[in-house]
Formats: sequence, C-alpha cells, structure tokens
Amino acid sequence: MLVTTIEDTKQILDKLVAFSTISSDSNLAMVNYLADFFGPREFSCSTTKNGRKANLFVTFGPDGEGGVVLSGHSDVVPVEGQKWSSTIQDAGERRTAHGRGTCDMKGFVACCLATARGMAELNLVRPHFAFTYDEKVGCFGAQALMKELARREIKPSAALIGEPTMMRVIEGHKGCYEYTTHFVGLEGHGSQPDLGVNAIQHAARFITHLMELRLKDRAMAGSRFDQPWATIQVGRIFGGAGRNIIAGNCSAEWEMAQFSHRTPP
Repeated sequence: MLVTTIEDTKQILDKLVAFSTISSDSNLAMVNYLADFFGPREFSCSTTKNGRKANLFVTFGPDGEGGVVLSGHSDVVPVEGQKWSSTIQDAGERRTAHGRGTCDMKGFVACCLATARGMAELNLVRPHFAFTYDEKVGCFGAQALMKELARREIKPSAALIGEPTMMRVIEGHKGCYEYTTHFVGLEGHGSQPDLGVNAIQHAARFITHLMELRLKDRAMAGSRFDQPWATIQVGRIFGGAGRNIIAGNCSAEWEMAQFSHRTPP
C-alpha cells in the first residue's frame, strides 16, 4: 500500500530548494541527487547530458510502449535583487511552504519522489518520471529528451506535466513561434542624425506595426481557449553603442503564441 505524507514531501522539497538551479547555472547536483534517490529502488535511471546540464529519465520495467510519464523541470528563473532562502519556510497553519521553486516546479518533483517510495509495491504497468533542464529558456532539455526516447523506442501512452495551474487540469496550451529580428543601420555622430540610419528607430517602427496587427479579428469560431486568437509579445530589445552615436544595429526578440491554455469543458 502506498502511503505518502505531506511531511515526506516537504523533507524532499527542502533538499531540492537547496540546489541552485537557475537557468544560467548547472543542474547536475540536483540531477545526481535525484538519480541517487531512485537508484536503490527497482527503477532504471538514465541521464542525457549537455555540458553542465542534464535530464533524468526514470522508468519502472523494460523499455517499450505504454505507461504514464510524470514530468517536471529542474530549473528556476533568476532572482537577482530578491531575497530567497536556500531552505523552505513553513507558513504554519496555512500548510504552505515558501522557497525558490516550491511552486514552479520543485514541489511537483518532490511529490513524484515521495510517491516513488512505495511504487514498487503497487505492481503498476511501466510508470515513468522525466525531469528536464532549461524549461525557462526554450525547453531545450525536453527537446533532447524526446530525441533520446525516440532512439530507445520508448513510447509512453500519456504524460502529466506538474506545472502550477491553480490546481486545475489543463488539456491544451499555447503553441509558440519565437523570433529574433535584426536591424542594421549606418553609424554616425548623434549631432547629425540625417547622415546615418538609426537601426533602433526602424526597430521601433517594426514593433509598433506588430502591436497594431488586428489578430483578434482572426479568432477561431467556437474555440474553448481563454484567448481564441494569436498573440504577439516583444520580450527584449537591445542595440546601439551610446546615446551620442547613431545606432548601427538593433535586435528585437519576440514571440507569437497561437493559443492560450484551455480547460476541459
């Protein structure tokens, strides 16, 4: 019989929060901890490394088709200028815990580990765990994992992603196209702007045009998405050499999301 307590989960979560897995840093220490946790049990663990980053895929039983994947990521967003503890802080009667990544999404990873403690006793058909890197910066770990599973001919029947969604089941999510648009101008002294071509100004015109596109007019009829039209968002713009120099270059990073998430009817 599988019995998991909140205290079991919180003890594991405290250890996971202690690992600094900001996207710019290595996650190998946390992956090694996860591998050691599963190692003594009746699971098969494999890692997919990419320099200082690694995925961990854990399965019970032989490779092949079937089974359900419980999936999460190890990285967290940067927290420069913010005060975060390396251990979780218990909020007492509210039965909540605060710490770096407790919600997104080391809390789910801790639940997976706490559940795995008794999973071997339940005679389940091929459960899997997948913990990936770099979800915050492009889902590069997930892409590497898909290639590895295809190579091993592992074809799970379903996957449950433990992202925080206000404890609601989400059956679909936005598909995203990511772009970087580069602008090249002609540098010169800022006192004579007519003698150069300002790349930042042209980038600004381009961005303004993007924001003026009437995508709401193209909403899908009968869609159950929260926003049934595509959306555009500019995340970063950078360029130029100084305030008194005509900008000879500029780049804008933006994305177009086809849909928002949707909930079952």
